[in-house]
Order: sequence, then structure tokens, then C-alpha cells
Amino acid sequence: MIHRSIRILAAFAAASLASAALAQQAAPAAAPAAPLPKHSCPKPGDFPGNLASDLQKRSWQKDYVDYVDCLKKFIEEQQALADPHIKAANAAINEYNSGVKEYNAQIEKAKNN
Repeated sequence: MIHRSIRILAAFAAASLASAALAQQAAPAAAPAAPLPKHSCPKPGDFPGNLASDLQKRSWQKDYVDYVDCLKKFIEEQQALADPHIKAANAAINEYNSGVKEYNAQIEKAKNN
């Protein structure tokens, strides 16, 4: 009984030392934060109102549609730039989850021996 407890404690200690060593090796140096990109879409002015001429209303509506289209384009570009980083993060998450699952299986196996 005592030997079994010692083996389990030794397994926990070895696993924690190994995970601490891996965590120290895997931690990359923090990169300085880059400034966030901003769109350069010209925002339309205030809506001209009901007393404005049809020409003014159509002109404002065209400016508004151009503004929204510009924002959509900016969003698509930023999402395309972020996509490889998101995929890399998800791959790391999957690897982490697999590692934890394997670690837990080994601990459970050690408990049963």
C-alpha cells in the first residue's frame, strides 16, 4: 500500500517536472505589440433630412453605401490576415488537449497499478 502511494506520488512529481520543463522551453519571447490597423473609409456626414432635395439624399445614400462597402472590404482583409494565426492557435489548442488527455490516461494507469 505504501509502495503504491510512493509510486503515484513519484509519477505526479515526474509529470509536473516534465510539464514545467516543457512549459519553460515552449514559451516564446513576447513580441512587442504592433499598432492596430485602422480603416481609412470616409464616413458620410449626417443624413440631410426630409427637407433636403432628392439630389442631396441620393448623394448621401451613395456616400453611405461607399462607406459600408469600404468597411466590409477592410474587415475581409483583416480576417484574411488573421486566418493563419487562428489556425495555428487552434492547432496548438488541439495539441494541448491531446497532451492533457494522454497525461491523464498515464496518471490513471499509474493509479491502477
